[in-house]
Amino acid sequence: MLENEKYTGLLRLLFGTIAAYLLILGVMNFFRYATSTTDENWFRTSPSNLYVTKSFPATLSLGKSADGASDSVLVGDLLVAMNDHRFEKGDSLSAALALLAADSTFELKVLRPALDKTLTFEVSRAALPDSLLATIPPSVYIFEVIEGGASELAGIQPGDVVFRINEQFFKDAQEADLILRQAESGATITYNLLRSNRVLTIPVTLVNFGVSWSALMFVISGLVYLGIGAFIVLSRPDARAAQLVGLAFMGTGFFMMAANQRDIAFDMFAKVRNATLVASFCFGIAFWLHSKLHFPQARPELLRRPWLYRILYFVAGICFVVFWLNLLKTQMAALLFNAIVLVIVLGRQAFIYFKFRRQRSQEFIKLRRPIFWAGWLAGAGAFLIALILAWNRRQQHFGFLGLPLLIIPLTYLYTIGRYQLLDIHVRLRRNLQYIIVSTIWIAALVVLALRLMMILPELHFAVPNINFTGTSIVIVDEPPPPLQRDFIEKLLLMIFAVALTLTTYKVGKIGQGFIDRRFFRERQAYNRAASELAEVMTTQLNLTELCRGIVRKLARLLRLKRVGILIFRDEKECRHHDVHGMSSEDWDEICLKTSTQLIEAIQKFRSESRFSIDYLPNDLKETFLQFGMRHVIPLRYKEKLVGALLVGEKLSEVPATIEDLTFLATVAKQSAVAIENAFLHESLAEQERMKHELELARRIQMASLPQRTPEIPGLDIAGVSVPALEVGGDYFDYLNGQPDEITIIVGDVSGKGTSAALYMSKIQGILRSLNQFNLSPRELFIRANQLLAKDLDRSSFVTAIGAAIDSGKRHLILARAGHLPLFYYHAKTGRVELVVPKGLGLGLDKDETFAAELEEQVIHYDANDVFLFVTDGVTEAKTNNGLEFGEEKLTKILEASSALNAYEIRDCVLAEVKRFAGNSLPHDDQTVVVVKALNR
Repeated sequence: MLENEKYTGLLRLLFGTIAAYLLILGVMNFFRYATSTTDENWFRTSPSNLYVTKSFPATLSLGKSADGASDSVLVGDLLVAMNDHRFEKGDSLSAALALLAADSTFELKVLRPALDKTLTFEVSRAALPDSLLATIPPSVYIFEVIEGGASELAGIQPGDVVFRINEQFFKDAQEADLILRQAESGATITYNLLRSNRVLTIPVTLVNFGVSWSALMFVISGLVYLGIGAFIVLSRPDARAAQLVGLAFMGTGFFMMAANQRDIAFDMFAKVRNATLVASFCFGIAFWLHSKLHFPQARPELLRRPWLYRILYFVAGICFVVFWLNLLKTQMAALLFNAIVLVIVLGRQAFIYFKFRRQRSQEFIKLRRPIFWAGWLAGAGAFLIALILAWNRRQQHFGFLGLPLLIIPLTYLYTIGRYQLLDIHVRLRRNLQYIIVSTIWIAALVVLALRLMMILPELHFAVPNINFTGTSIVIVDEPPPPLQRDFIEKLLLMIFAVALTLTTYKVGKIGQGFIDRRFFRERQAYNRAASELAEVMTTQLNLTELCRGIVRKLARLLRLKRVGILIFRDEKECRHHDVHGMSSEDWDEICLKTSTQLIEAIQKFRSESRFSIDYLPNDLKETFLQFGMRHVIPLRYKEKLVGALLVGEKLSEVPATIEDLTFLATVAKQSAVAIENAFLHESLAEQERMKHELELARRIQMASLPQRTPEIPGLDIAGVSVPALEVGGDYFDYLNGQPDEITIIVGDVSGKGTSAALYMSKIQGILRSLNQFNLSPRELFIRANQLLAKDLDRSSFVTAIGAAIDSGKRHLILARAGHLPLFYYHAKTGRVELVVPKGLGLGLDKDETFAAELEEQVIHYDANDVFLFVTDGVTEAKTNNGLEFGEEKLTKILEASSALNAYEIRDCVLAEVKRFAGNSLPHDDQTVVVVKALNR
């Protein structure tokens, strides 16, 4: 590990040294270029020393041109060729003309310096004047003068032919430029020149700093290339892809920085710079092509063939030696050598493409796509600019090629950052992007507006023949007076200036609006946002849908990257949660880990409507920051914490404003009310659901009780169970074994409601199952207790009373398991006897104790005797004052209604109990079973 770090450190030092060397050399070259003296004009070597001194008629071979060329050879033109014979130094036009007939025509090529163009004319021999040429010394012609520069101020014009500078002759433009550079800044040098066959001597004061916009743009583009290349290679010096891409960018960047040169002498600096320049060009191309084997993904199928990249460095080495030693002495040799190199490079690329194009992975194609299109776009832009410059013979402005070429390094940075390539995390925050783009847009508008403003005064308006009088405007035939014409021109100029200003403002506003939308900087419409959120909160009563609606609306209206909501139940646990801008898995993990701790932290800020994540405990703060949350907005309803909003960064990546946070605090209050309403709705819905389920349970329970009274000869039977709630714990059943026998069971489970009903159903099933064994009431209860004692909760028990009646023998066998007594009405005496055999409740004790305590009693009855079975819901019925119905009142009712049939006695008992209780609700289930003996 230590060795790897040391190796990486050495590589970083090496590449850092290379980057620093290239940067220093490039900056020094630019400083040398910029601070060299300049006369602020552009000139080229004159192609001929034959100067036309008299104009004569001629016909343009291609017709008249739009740029001012006419059907004449003008004074100041330079004779270049005649009938494809190019004039060399010392050639005479007279000797060439002597070979032509007097009435013949010939083709004449001339250079017109003012247009910087070579024109071809058809000339008649007879039209030539005498002495039309003058032989001048070697010269240069000026084709462009920088506006407002030293040459323009001195009076030099495009088209001037300079044959001497500072009293020194020269042979070409290079020597002329060298004479110029040797003069000191601020010095005045003289230009001896020809203009319209007049010799002029013009003094020009040289300036110290002269850099054209094109040269400056090329240097800036080179700095961008060099900087991005250094960043890539220094970020991952141990990665081959980063090494190749970084070196390619650095080589290209230095070439762009050092392309513009102004050397007074070929000194050591110039030699070192030129050697580095040639090396950066030759090996930079090799690095570019080699990097395609590693970036954006390594291509093993190509790397297994080392000759594919070794040939690049071999060719680069040959080119470096050839160009540095200047071995190409002729133009033909240079063309041949360049053609061979081009064929080798293009052949290699064609081989790679056609041989291995199908082996490219889809991921490689996806990652490569932005770089591919950026290269084509940059190439097309550079080609278009080069074409325009060549067409207008403005090759000196080649530096503007750097503008489209900037697309390439920026696209590389985008690709690396977008797909996290080379383990380099590159990302320019959106707020900085917004500032840069807005600044560029405003600067471009200002520059354009200023340029147009500068052009306006130079415009000449066709002023109509209008005469202003004191009372009218009159159109006349004669042009207006000069003063009036000046007034109209100034008025039109003011109108155009105002129109230009308004147009620029409107265009700027439209463009800025587009930029604002792209970078999510639109002005927030809080009223509209509040209205949309209110609609969500008033229409959604489901907590899940409410959470989803709030976070989605907040994210869209406030342009938030992330926003989440947590809803707490009783300020203890997270009941619901939702999030926008984060995976559900991460959000679930956050809620599980932090909800309790977050509740405790929020409770410490009871007076705060909002606060920063920074105020949370460190571990909680780090968790939220990791997932991009920045603010906490508690949701409180009447001082009760019902939830919290977690708000992340805005899409514009600018800090939340006071207006944003105030709006969120307002939303929090509305959300808290909506959440509380949703809780209430949920509770009501739950109650309705429970009510519905209990109603179904009631129906099921009532259906489980006897729906039909068995017909037993000699017996009149009627029974009913009325639960106090939807379901109850009372139980009665008719167990019929023989035609004249029946066993009546009445039971009561402790408590009431759902739990009692469940136990009751269980007991019913047990007793019905055991009845198949033809057991007596005592044996039935003993067996049931054995089963119930194992499963019945210790806090619950069951009382029951069972009576097996044989109508043929007119006797009743009774067993009581802790239940109320049997109310037995004797028809002969007219009195009611309470029969209370011994017994414990089911499930209260062990089998032995229960069986020992359980007593069975036999009763012989007569006709018209009545047996009444009830549960304690009848005897313990109470009034609002707390008075209890009691067994004595029940006894009197039975005595009074004994003459009635079983159904009437049952209903009479229930009616009296209801009348006694009045408006008070029943506090327990009420069960009544009546058996009346009949005459057989």
